[in-house]
Amino acid sequence: MAKTALITGGAGAIAAALSRRLLAEGFDLVLVDNDPQRLDQAASMGRNQTCRADLADPDDLERVAALIQTTPNLALFVNNAGVIRPGDYADLSYGDVALQIAVNLVAPVRLTHAAAARFVSERGGCILSIVSAAGMVALPGSAAYSASKFGLRGLLIALAQETAPHGVKVRSLFPGAVDTPMLRYEATHGGSVLNFLNKDVLDAEDVAAAAMKAMDGDRIEVSLPAGDALAARIVCAFPALLPKLLPRFVKQGEQGLQRFLKSRGLGAPAVS
Repeated sequence: MAKTALITGGAGAIAAALSRRLLAEGFDLVLVDNDPQRLDQAASMGRNQTCRADLADPDDLERVAALIQTTPNLALFVNNAGVIRPGDYADLSYGDVALQIAVNLVAPVRLTHAAAARFVSERGGCILSIVSAAGMVALPGSAAYSASKFGLRGLLIALAQETAPHGVKVRSLFPGAVDTPMLRYEATHGGSVLNFLNKDVLDAEDVAAAAMKAMDGDRIEVSLPAGDALAARIVCAFPALLPKLLPRFVKQGEQGLQRFLKSRGLGAPAVS
């Protein structure tokens, strides 16, 4: 019997890389995204159906929840959709704050509930969430984004304990900076330079490979690069140290940002 995976943010770079791997493993796909042009491109991969939906819209969100509950042979649900509006919290419009909370937290909370209810009743399935390193360490300039990811992480840790006795896996992946359109938007629109602390920026294939391993593995949380998890936990365990450490981190991050911009042929960050 064919297995089906439903992926939010299904027309994005990470979803495309993951979709190719899932198709090779025999999955059929349901790709959910708000971008009709990219959805048309994603449809060309074959063995998939697409659903245009704005996860910040309550009606669309309920429509996707119903799709999770009714799609035949659903074996994998992937929380992948995300949005960021960089900038200091007090400088953002509340609309930008609300958008990030809606897409990054409210939507996966609702859709994970639909998936968990179905999988527990069927005694099998996997919920895989592409979270973010921002769910482990809070970044200045990304307060609302970090809040959404911290909240999602809390849900997933608890849910993993609840569903394991029913044969349902809950797996979370915490990648650092990934070369996607969202990161390039951050890099050129005043996003946190702390995204660029690592020497190398990940690509979508790195994340997709780690996601496939996470699905098959026993760890409920996987960080990429692996060493980032320990550093993030240490920093967040002692937040009073951040003012002392931040200048060094910012300098290192600024150097990394300039390397990234130069290597991708991108312009200097916009000044608001």
